[in-house]
Amino acid sequence: MGLWIYKSGSHPFFTEKVGPRSVEFYSIHFVASGKVRFGWDGSSVSLSQGDLFCLFPGSVYTYVKDCDQPSTTITWTAFMGEQMPSILKHVDLCAERPYRQDAFGDNALAVIKEIQRLLRQPQLDHSLQLMSLGFQLIHSIDPNRHRNQAASSAASDWLESIPGYMQLHCTENLSVEQLAAWAGVHRSHFTRAFTHRYGISPSRYMQQLIMEKATRLLSAEGTSITHTALSLGYSDLFTFSRAFTRYFGITPSAFMKTQHLSSPAREEHH
Repeated sequence: MGLWIYKSGSHPFFTEKVGPRSVEFYSIHFVASGKVRFGWDGSSVSLSQGDLFCLFPGSVYTYVKDCDQPSTTITWTAFMGEQMPSILKHVDLCAERPYRQDAFGDNALAVIKEIQRLLRQPQLDHSLQLMSLGFQLIHSIDPNRHRNQAASSAASDWLESIPGYMQLHCTENLSVEQLAAWAGVHRSHFTRAFTHRYGISPSRYMQQLIMEKATRLLSAEGTSITHTALSLGYSDLFTFSRAFTRYFGITPSAFMKTQHLSSPAREEHH
């Protein structure tokens, strides 16, 4: 699984200092009350109620209770999974800046309470429910509260995610205007920034994705040209054949023949 809850806890902060130490999981710590000074990899920040920090695998961290605070409570949930770095990016958490200020409320604490209730029942299989609660917990972190602090990186966020979006929706006949609207930028800026970043225009990149998918479909056994055309979002066979021929310099039927001619040789080779 790409994300699962490893463990969770909540406790008054009695000790003066935790760390320096490192972990092999991702642990989001919510400051439920009081103040702490959180340190990571040579940097530090003072955090109070409503703030949070995240421990990333491999980073060395410490956190110290503010002696002037009579009560400090930390509640935390630890995660494992390959998706965690990209998921945490959605709420502006990364190893270089692993904290958020004014980032959560009572709803996050309620989700953690339910997570901890289920974890106290190890004899029952709550794996799917816990996974759902894990996403709910991360979703409860407000990604918009410190956008001004992240303005320098926010401008390039869509450039990182747009290729994946185009890959997912390349058969839906999306226009450049629609792609720019999804990215939240003007069409001309979208085209200019995308072309500068990837060395190809958005429309050409989309065409490349479609044609790459076309070759995969036409190479599959039992797939017809008509089925391929409709699967790729073309309204008719002629329009697809013309686009394919212009792109590759060969008709879809001729391409399929080359694939069929080479398949016996591949079988003999294996």
